[in-house]
Amino acid sequence: MSTILGPPPPPPVSNRDRKRWIERSWQRYLRMVVPADAPDVQVNETRQAFFAGAAILFTALQFGVSEGDEVQPADERLMADIQAEIDTFGEQIDRKVLGSTEH
Repeated sequence: MSTILGPPPPPPVSNRDRKRWIERSWQRYLRMVVPADAPDVQVNETRQAFFAGAAILFTALQFGVSEGDEVQPADERLMADIQAEIDTFGEQIDRKVLGSTEH
């Protein structure tokens, strides 16, 4: 996948890092997307939006999947719908930033 959103961050190297998956993802996003000379307010607002998106996704997964150990068709639809929405957004970003939609 060549999207600017890219793959997940590398595996954690410590117990502290293991507990901070979203923060590590944010740091990677910050380096890749936010201009190095961005004012503090832009960085702070972008970080808030990033974490809000993570919280919304976590809530969707926490309350949107069925109970039990077996994956249900509705669970698969939820994941497919989320993936489709992320892919569409990634393609829009790729078009805007990279001039391409190739993933």
